[in-house]
Amino acid sequence: MKAPPPIALLLLNAALIATLAFVSLAPTADAQQNSRPRGRYGIVTGWVLSCDSEVAYIVDEANQEVVAVTWDERVKQLTGMGYRNIAQDFASFQQNR
Repeated sequence: MKAPPPIALLLLNAALIATLAFVSLAPTADAQQNSRPRGRYGIVTGWVLSCDSEVAYIVDEANQEVVAVTWDERVKQLTGMGYRNIAQDFASFQQNR
């Protein structure tokens, strides 16, 4: 004669199936639907008069953005110096012509 299956295992399986259904059918997050293209990066270094160390200009060609960063030796991390959106700058330049 077979022993009946334990109730705890049946409840656990039901809970796992419900969790799987919830995760599978849940809507996606807004960040996953972003239409921002994948970046294409280039880096150029240079000096700034107000800074003792070199500055790295990181250019994202695909999204037309530039970020300037410098290495802070005291805290051993990159420090942001500035950000520019090249597309917006170009649009405002065209309007002022």
